[in-house]
Amino acid sequence: MEKQNEKEGVNIEDVISKSELFLEKNKTLLIIAVVAVLVIIFGFFGLKKFYFQPRQERANAAVFAAEQWFAQGDFQKALDGDDRFEGFVSVADRYGKTKAGQRAKYCAGICYLQLGDFNKAVNYLNSYKGSDVLTPIFAEIAAGDAALELGDNAVALRHYEAAAKMDENDITTPYALMKAGCAYLVDNNGAKAKTCFEQIKEKYPYSTEYRDADQYIALAGNL
Repeated sequence: MEKQNEKEGVNIEDVISKSELFLEKNKTLLIIAVVAVLVIIFGFFGLKKFYFQPRQERANAAVFAAEQWFAQGDFQKALDGDDRFEGFVSVADRYGKTKAGQRAKYCAGICYLQLGDFNKAVNYLNSYKGSDVLTPIFAEIAAGDAALELGDNAVALRHYEAAAKMDENDITTPYALMKAGCAYLVDNNGAKAKTCFEQIKEKYPYSTEYRDADQYIALAGNL
């Protein structure tokens, strides 16, 4: 092996010596690099513990009253708040990057949709980034509803069709398909509408929309 290494021009002792020399020369640099990594790691966990977690807790506290008003159907108060408590608009502005802030964006979008301010509804719903399974789908559908109210059927259909493909299930998928089918009916596109209603009929027999699928299929067939 020693002869082979010599033939190939490789001297193991030289390699070891050079490695040790490199380490010795760059000892300070390597220490700085390791310390930098540790600072980043501990800094992240420190930031999470002392900044993000308290901020999330403050956001949860801030949004609590608005969520109660929202549940009671007092949408304007839920948006604006009162003299004592913040509304969704304020919470979304101050804590938009927290989970509670994201909930505030979603609820603000629904409030504006209910109050007929469709442009604001679209803005809040499009900015919402939920981490759960269902609310991003409902936000997509609600954005479609707002677009439909604004007379933009093409955008509404994009939202409905996107929602129908998100985490397919027996609740949100047939609901989104029914919305899409009705939007196609508004566009007098019977063929596309019929396709949506037939998917409900074929794939989602346990859904609420299934009960009305036949009459909508017939309606689409008459266009």
